[in-house]
Amino acid sequence: MNTTTLVKNNQAGELRDTTGLNFFEEDQNFNSLLKHYLSEEDFERAKPLLAELGKIAGDELDQLSRVSEKNPPELVHYNAKGERIDRIDYHPSYKEMERLGYSKFGMVAMSHQKNVLGFPGDFPYVLKYAFWYLFAQSEFSLLCPMSMTDSAARVIGKYASEEMKEKYIPKLTSMDMDELWTGAQFMTEIQGGSDVAANTMTAKKVGDHWELTGDKWFCSNASADVALALARPENAPAGTKGLGLFLIPKKLEDGTLNHYRINRLKDKFGTRNMASGEITFEGTIAYEVGDIKNGFKQMMAMVSSARLSNSVRSAGIIRRSYLEALEYARGREAFGKKLAELPLMTETLFELLLDSETATASVLHTAQIYSEADKGSAKDQALLRILTPMLKGYICKRARYSTAESMEARGGNGYIEDWVNAKLVREAHLGSIWEGTTNILALDILRAFTKDKVGDAFFDDIAHRLKATEDPLSKRTAKLLSAVHKKIQKQAERVISLEGQARELPAKQLMNRLYHLYAVSLLFEQANVEINEQNSYRKLYLTAQYIHRYFLSNGLDDVLIADQSLLDVFEKLVNWEPVQADAVGKFLDEVELLSL
Repeated sequence: MNTTTLVKNNQAGELRDTTGLNFFEEDQNFNSLLKHYLSEEDFERAKPLLAELGKIAGDELDQLSRVSEKNPPELVHYNAKGERIDRIDYHPSYKEMERLGYSKFGMVAMSHQKNVLGFPGDFPYVLKYAFWYLFAQSEFSLLCPMSMTDSAARVIGKYASEEMKEKYIPKLTSMDMDELWTGAQFMTEIQGGSDVAANTMTAKKVGDHWELTGDKWFCSNASADVALALARPENAPAGTKGLGLFLIPKKLEDGTLNHYRINRLKDKFGTRNMASGEITFEGTIAYEVGDIKNGFKQMMAMVSSARLSNSVRSAGIIRRSYLEALEYARGREAFGKKLAELPLMTETLFELLLDSETATASVLHTAQIYSEADKGSAKDQALLRILTPMLKGYICKRARYSTAESMEARGGNGYIEDWVNAKLVREAHLGSIWEGTTNILALDILRAFTKDKVGDAFFDDIAHRLKATEDPLSKRTAKLLSAVHKKIQKQAERVISLEGQARELPAKQLMNRLYHLYAVSLLFEQANVEINEQNSYRKLYLTAQYIHRYFLSNGLDDVLIADQSLLDVFEKLVNWEPVQADAVGKFLDEVELLSL
């Protein structure tokens, strides 16, 4: 139900939401970034497709998502004859969303097939995640099975035998819903959780296949046709080194069900329309993927791409949260003004805008790096090693805050299920749990620095972006950022030099600071382009605000940042209108008074 249609011209102003908006056309920041990363030809070819998805996301997909959430899947254990079938039934709304994602827009096929959606040759990585970003603004849950299907095809293509590739990849990447097989990864066990080394599911070699025995505790997309799972072969060593990677087909060659039981579906806080279950494997027939001694490393390739996908989805949720708050605040009246005109609401909306633009820039830039890494670039492979856990750790956690702020901006209405906010909050909370919790990701970043030695690549990449134009304000900003860069690099080096618990304790703080440095460097790079091409200081103003909010001391001197700059330029920021240099100059005057 669209509550907006029920309350028109009321005394407190119009109760507005985003229904009917085109999520692509409304997002000028997104458009600008795509123009930067894509060739002119690719952008023009993609524009009508993205506009079509943006329109669907702003209406049909959003409605389907809300209906399917209220009609979660059902597990049917037995058929009429009393035979065990463990079938999962989905509501028609969910099936229609599958058609939109897998078939109409080919959001899995685009990573693996040629000529998808009229694009000759390979589909650009940045553009792939652009589609996922738009889709996620209305439907987060389905993108989990889609991501795992995409990743399963990637892992099979990279590590499996030619026979296995020929058998499974065409099915996993089909745009024909009658031919499509969906994928999953079954990794978590009840006794281990994030400690995968504690996994106990065993694998026994029997002829040309393996038989798996044990239990998996979290199996998202429990109805998958193909699952990749970790298990420990007989006589294999303890720890992650002893885990092999296996492919589990849902059905055997004779058409009968494989030997495993779906015990129950999880009663989840969010993503309720996507089936997650507990599964017992009882001599389940499976086939090894790649080197049986490198199963964990091979599975982590699947996890790494899923982490970027999760970050993209959370960036989409952050964008939707900002847009919902903005629309509501522009329609609602209080204390004689529109909410959007009140200073503290302006501050709230600006914070949401800043979160959205930096998160979107970060995931699209990382998608570009992912593309280069896949082509063999050692520098980009090193960068990707730290960027995927860093983005997953920060953006997915930040989405919790952004969705909650958007809910509060709508007041009591935001807490009511008629509006989308509660759904966004639920989905955001899962984003930072899937594919590694915040703590696990922070520790992974430490390993990236200490074991994989990616620190120099990371800090050199950022330093390259901090080069100023000839513009005086750009130079002043670059000076501030260079000082921040040096300080955080020294902090990272100090943390890495520590041992044991002393090193682990500040890991999350370090991860957050690394993200902020990465994000602000992208803002600054975009600001220089904007100054040169449009003579606008919009992005430089955002850069200065970001420096103030995340890098400067939070002492009493911060009250100096109390001028009218934000109130004066906010509508220009929202509407993507040029911001004059004097607005940035005044703010930088205040910022430079604070100590770094």
